[in-house]
Amino acid sequence: MVGNGAVTEKQYFEALKRMFSEVVIEYKQKAVSPSELAEMACDLKESDEQDDWADHYRKVWVVADVDQYKDIADAERICLKNGIEFIISNPCFEVWLLDHKRPCPSSIQDTESATRAAAKAKITTGSNHKYIVDDVLTSEAIHTALQNAEQHNTANRKRSRESLKSTGKLEFAPWTDMPEVIKELEQQQPKE
Repeated sequence: MVGNGAVTEKQYFEALKRMFSEVVIEYKQKAVSPSELAEMACDLKESDEQDDWADHYRKVWVVADVDQYKDIADAERICLKNGIEFIISNPCFEVWLLDHKRPCPSSIQDTESATRAAAKAKITTGSNHKYIVDDVLTSEAIHTALQNAEQHNTANRKRSRESLKSTGKLEFAPWTDMPEVIKELEQQQPKE
């Protein structure tokens, strides 16, 4: 996983490492734009493929918020060209976090309102509401999030992805691709 989230996303993926303990999850963070994250992921994937002694990555994901970035279409193109999954949350990762307690409301159209809603719902805390409250980081909460995300993802995600491909712009917030990550991790986790 390659992302630009130094606190919230990092904390979330660390929790996923514990939950999916049989799956190796590596999170690389750098505070750069989505297209720069995509380039970084390409470099990591290429380096991994050239290493004859390593267990190779099964998947490489770029995890990005829409936020203020203007290069989402470029990042999407880079990822598609190089066999990398591009995981977007529109407008931001807090959409996915809100889903852990209730469906993210359609009124969430920008990062500020998503951050405020997550703090009000006691999902995030601390400086700038960047730290995830522990009860959000459970298997049960993640399964709730999968169900809740379906309510806003069904129409918004599909239309926005189509818009990204045809016009280079994302529309129709809120939505998130994070359910795809969770479903993949569940498939890779050995059954007991």
